[in-house]
Amino acid sequence: MKVLVVEDNNEKYNRVHAVLEQAGVSADEITHVIAAAPAFEHLRRTQFDLMLLDVNIPRRLGEVSRRGGGLDLLRELGRESQLRRPTYIVGLTAFEDVVAEFGPTFQDQLWSLVHYSEASDQWISQLSVKVNYIQAANRSRNFSDGETYGCDLAIITALDTVEFEAVLRLPLSWEPLRLQHDETRYQSGTLNTQNGTKSIIAAAAPRMGIAASAILSAKIIHQFRPRYLAMVGICAGRADKVSIGDLIIAEPTWDWGSGKVVSVDGEPKFLPSPHQLDLDPDTASLMKMLAKDGALLSEVRRSASGNRPRTDLTAHVGPLVSGAAVVAHKPAFDALLDQHRGILGVDMEVYSVAAAAQGSARPRPKFLVIKGVSDFADEKKDDDFQEYAASVSAQFLYRAAKEFL
Repeated sequence: MKVLVVEDNNEKYNRVHAVLEQAGVSADEITHVIAAAPAFEHLRRTQFDLMLLDVNIPRRLGEVSRRGGGLDLLRELGRESQLRRPTYIVGLTAFEDVVAEFGPTFQDQLWSLVHYSEASDQWISQLSVKVNYIQAANRSRNFSDGETYGCDLAIITALDTVEFEAVLRLPLSWEPLRLQHDETRYQSGTLNTQNGTKSIIAAAAPRMGIAASAILSAKIIHQFRPRYLAMVGICAGRADKVSIGDLIIAEPTWDWGSGKVVSVDGEPKFLPSPHQLDLDPDTASLMKMLAKDGALLSEVRRSASGNRPRTDLTAHVGPLVSGAAVVAHKPAFDALLDQHRGILGVDMEVYSVAAAAQGSARPRPKFLVIKGVSDFADEKKDDDFQEYAASVSAQFLYRAAKEFL
């Protein structure tokens, strides 16, 4: 892994160098320059996996540092075809006002700007996770040993608005992440647990439905090799079993449209042939325990955004089925009970996430789908509780992840 560090403060560079070595980058793969001009020379000759860029650097050797001087290097990378663009770029500055002023510029180009501080180790965690991800990504591009994971948790949603917005509100130090030749906009984050800092990847599918979520799930498994693949968001619930705003943890799931249409007395008749997919036993056991934790559920409800229903938050572990069509017709929903009398809800994606996880190459992720009930799949279906339902599902996953990771 080749790293270019553009930094004119030697003390700061020494700390960064130590962090890189602790993360597994060898000293001979780290190139250090103190100005933009020598950085250009290296970028013409070498393809770097990561460039750590101080925002305030001099243009040439012997000159004084300029506020925002590092941005000139970023702009030149966008214009100059002879320069080899680093695969990843992370800005690093010791000044909070520089983060506030130039952070949006980095984000506009899908890069991140990290606040370096002598008094905090957060930047060390952020940088270490980034390095670990790049190393895992490099390994996965070249070969798969069937055992090595690239990140701890990948989170996907079917909507890039209300559902993904609920994920991005989680306190996971989100940063935009860009992959070459991939138009999906990923977010990378970190979660501090009793067992150390865990790496998180999140993305939203381009549209609702089984196909879009299956493609995103397969792609995110291939790109990041997560230990867990989780989906959060909204679903329709069964009115006599769940309340608006309740959580449904899918166990098991299947495609309710899988089967065969035959002719009976000249009329079409659907014969279902569901293929059920179950949670792994350890995850199922943990989810059942957390679903009974009243204090946790109360905390999730308090932290959720959106229009809150009057009922207390309840979590259910049970059948959540998927189909290619939105169900907004009670008789159609009731007909699904012929496939399983215990069905709690229906959505358009959960089965595809489970199938992608269980059908992937090793190392396979464990899947987990947590959905909030926003309607009852009937003619009264509306959007009043979508934000709350999406929020409680994301907040529950956030707290559950501290346990299963």
